[in-house]
Amino acid sequence: MPKKSKSIIQEFAELKNFTIDAPSVHLLSYLYCMKNRVVILNKVDPANSNPVNVGLANINNELLIEEIKSILNREIIPVRLNDFEIHKALKIGFYLEEEGVSFRLKLKPADEASNSPDATMVEVLNEIMGLAARLQATDIHIERYEDDVDVRFRIDGILHQITTSLNPESIAEAISRLKVLAGLDIVERRHAQDGRIIALYKEGGVERNIDFRLAVIPGPFGEDAVMRILDSAKPFIGLKKLSLSPEVHELFGNLVSNPEGMILVTGPTGSGKTTTLYSVLHDIQSIDKKILTVEDPIEYTFDKVNQKQVSEAMGFAEYARAFLRQNPDIMLIGEIRDEETAAVAFRAAYTGHLVLSTMHTNDAVRTISRLQTLKIDSNLIAGTLLGALAQRLLRTLCQNCLYETPPDEREKLYFGLKSNDTKFHKSHGCDKCDGIGFKGRIGIYELFVPDEELSDMIACEKPVHEIRHRALQKGMKSLLTDGLEKARQGLTSLAEIRRLVPYRHIIE
Repeated sequence: MPKKSKSIIQEFAELKNFTIDAPSVHLLSYLYCMKNRVVILNKVDPANSNPVNVGLANINNELLIEEIKSILNREIIPVRLNDFEIHKALKIGFYLEEEGVSFRLKLKPADEASNSPDATMVEVLNEIMGLAARLQATDIHIERYEDDVDVRFRIDGILHQITTSLNPESIAEAISRLKVLAGLDIVERRHAQDGRIIALYKEGGVERNIDFRLAVIPGPFGEDAVMRILDSAKPFIGLKKLSLSPEVHELFGNLVSNPEGMILVTGPTGSGKTTTLYSVLHDIQSIDKKILTVEDPIEYTFDKVNQKQVSEAMGFAEYARAFLRQNPDIMLIGEIRDEETAAVAFRAAYTGHLVLSTMHTNDAVRTISRLQTLKIDSNLIAGTLLGALAQRLLRTLCQNCLYETPPDEREKLYFGLKSNDTKFHKSHGCDKCDGIGFKGRIGIYELFVPDEELSDMIACEKPVHEIRHRALQKGMKSLLTDGLEKARQGLTSLAEIRRLVPYRHIIE
């Protein structure tokens, strides 16, 4: 019988499918692991003798496998990993710093920011950043005025002022300290500067990385600073965990499974567009697809996804053009903001690629008029646009202090509610929500999917309000409708809907 030839294509496991447990990794010494290119995967329970997953670069090395069995005194399950993933797992397991990344800052949760005049600037800033991390803020604003300094946290989309010891005399030292941490020029005070601070945050015995994206800008009274907080503890949630209604979830899921075409997520800054696109990537990425992204900035990284960040040398359009020569299946372009990027993106979508991107429009249907202003031919829009998803992020009512209450007369009139439409909710504020009454945010969505009739209207350049009216007649759920449904479920309030849903949606 002829000997079966060995395939030159070898299947590798994915490191992300395993847990890196430091005590378990330490069962083999670091030098031994590096020499033999091995690493222990998942948690090893010393109370039993179950087989252990061991990552190896060469799973055919029977002598090495027997040696590891002897050291561990139990059976092992060989798992094929490449050298990069073995080294990555060892760095995590042995608490080694990532290559090129230095943890300049160690933070712990703070109950409040110190007002003590004796606190050092290091202590003051550590407390501010630790408090922001504990409260799950998305941004820290340090603002300099003529006779005052304000520090505000953006929590669930709303700015909240906190008290600190920062004052006009100490603010320059604070900004300099942040510049040092971010590797910026402390002497330069006439131009804006951007940088990043990598912090190691420990809470409840668990450590995680937090990335503070620092932006410093000069002003008449000194420099202001804003830090965007990117927390590694916030997982990619996937489409199933977005607050899409069942029918919108099913329809949007069908759209993202297309092999070609354009899908756009629209809304103002801070409406969760990037989270939605990352959720799409989370669901559709696989080893048999080449996915390329260009972002500004890269907020989170994915395994096996080629992610690029815009720079002065290369912007969205330049990267998108280069992507076409990289044989991609799926392209994510962080934002379409100019004619050149729009043209390249639609060229890619038209020539057999699935393209995902974002735009700033008030609703899903107005994406069409925005594309037309960017000089995209209406026939190309009609033939290429798979769908546009408009969204907003509304604060979620605290479920601990929630209570049901009917709308007042003003709300009934504003929203056009029927007299028997009374099941809405508010919240008192409690310890669990720090007295705010809200905790977390929820998305409301409007998905526009052009069928043949709507595509013909786009190609014929019918007015946007006519296209929107027809889409609503055909069953498109508006932002207002989705918001009211979630308000009736006790997830948000009528006041939040009024704050964030465009008035034209309410009167249409």
